[in-house]
Amino acid sequence: MLRRWLAYVLSLVGAVAFRVFYTGWLSGLILPVVACLPLLGLLLALPGVLFCRLTLSAPERVERGAAAAWTVTGKSRLGLPLGKVWVKVETVNTLTGQTVRKRVSFFLPGSGQTADVPAPTEHCGLLGSRIVSAWACDCLGLFRLPLFRGKEAQLWVMPLSQAADLPPLPQEEHPGLRPRPGGGPGEDYDPRAYRPGDPLNSIHWKLSAKRDDLVVRETLETVYPLPLLTLDCFGSPEVLDRRLDVLSGTGKALLKQGRPHTIAWAEPVSGELRRFDIAGEADLKRCLEALLSQRAPLAGKSILDTHRLGRSIHLTGGGEA
Repeated sequence: MLRRWLAYVLSLVGAVAFRVFYTGWLSGLILPVVACLPLLGLLLALPGVLFCRLTLSAPERVERGAAAAWTVTGKSRLGLPLGKVWVKVETVNTLTGQTVRKRVSFFLPGSGQTADVPAPTEHCGLLGSRIVSAWACDCLGLFRLPLFRGKEAQLWVMPLSQAADLPPLPQEEHPGLRPRPGGGPGEDYDPRAYRPGDPLNSIHWKLSAKRDDLVVRETLETVYPLPLLTLDCFGSPEVLDRRLDVLSGTGKALLKQGRPHTIAWAEPVSGELRRFDIAGEADLKRCLEALLSQRAPLAGKSILDTHRLGRSIHLTGGGEA
């Protein structure tokens, strides 16, 4: 742009010199034309700039390390060309906090154009991308004109779907009891106060007569504790990648065997317990997305130090701890 301004200034100086040394009608015409060229170029470019829209898109999810790109699409609603367009795209990994900025330039004809910006998929996480700056030049290339930048885009970078050797899964010695949804007959029950809507056949009449208040039998069912997988959500990006790979592989292997399980971790800053019961691929997907969409610092609170969860399998970067 500096060279274009230099060329214009030299042209203007030449027009002024021509006017000084030649007083004919031609010099009187050339000087105002040259002086008005920047304004004319700006006015000609404004309609295309005002009605140009840039959008950012990406595939929904890819595995870590797979090739992926943000697609920048530019098009003018009036079908006017803009020449060359410069776009700067910023990508932030929610999990690791890493920020990458890349620039792309392309020529934008009236029919529209797209350009790809490589997405950083070397680490797991939820990638959020936005156009931080976008601009085009006027017809003479003397002014930068900002363009409408559109909305943000997201890309899930998932752990690798690799097979995992299943470690021994501990089970609690004694199963527990919990109220059976919907009630029904059963040998085990707990008495509780009557609530509106309870069926009449669940009322314990003898106990109600003794307490002088309605008491119902709440049927209990046996609950066998699910295998518990735990992990810590802090560390370097490389360590987090290995932990998530192991978690994803172990979870998928368990589901392949028809074995529901539970995944738990502690928020690295607050220590709050996060827990997901995994009964199918959809549950595992939601659990992984919850992990990938939180910020993981280099150091934090371990679930082994903040919560007592009984026997569990604690996953580390190399497998079972």
